[in-house]
Parts: sequence; C-alpha cells; structure tokens
Amino acid sequence: MVALSGVTLVVGTVLIFVVSMLAGGFGNYVGIRALSDNKVIFSHAVVSSIISAAVWAVLSYLLNVYVDASVVVFGGALVSLLVWIVVLYFRYSGGIETAIPTALLAWIIAVAVLYAVATFTGLPFQAIGIPGV
Repeated sequence: MVALSGVTLVVGTVLIFVVSMLAGGFGNYVGIRALSDNKVIFSHAVVSSIISAAVWAVLSYLLNVYVDASVVVFGGALVSLLVWIVVLYFRYSGGIETAIPTALLAWIIAVAVLYAVATFTGLPFQAIGIPGV
C-alpha cells in the first residue's frame, strides 16, 4: 500500500467534492429545466446540491449515531434521496409532483456524469451529496 501525503489527501478530497457538487448541480439543472417551468441558473442548482449534501451529512451522522448499523446502509441512501427531493421542493416552485421526478432525473444524470468522469480521468466513482453513489 502506498502512503499518501497530507497534501495529496487534501487535494484529492477537494477534487472529489468539487466534481461531486458540479455533477449534482448539473443533474439538478438539467432535471429542473426538463421537468418544470422554472428559469434556473447553474449556480442556483449547484447551491441546491451543496445544501442537499450538507443536510444529508447531518442526517447521515445522526443515523450512524442513533440507528442500528444494519439499517444505515439502505436507510442512508433512502434518506439522502428524500433530502434531495425536499431541498428541490423548497428551492423551486412546482410542488412535490415536480420535485420527485426532478430528483430522480437529476440523480440519473449525476450518476452518468460521475461515471463518465471516473471512466476518462481515473478518479474514483464516488460522490458527496449524491444518494447511493
């Protein structure tokens, strides 16, 4: 096993965070543009992705602390998807009937973008704030 320096770990973590937020933001942007009447800008979609990641991180911590570990694996992904739906619901008009398909489409797009990034760059196929990835 190769030992990594602290700088390499920090740069790698920041790179994964930036790619995750851009992929999540792109998924949000395309999903919202495709499924709602909202005029959305990319930076607003990225902020929605960051909010989702922050809320998901807090809930993930609480699930790990207060819930049985066997429930956390499935429950964490499910809760993070619900968080994404709730954030889209509050950040954009259209109601829950728009937020659910938008979140699902955004998730599919984000996973596809991350897969392409992982395939062409060698970065790991992981993300912060994108449910189940």
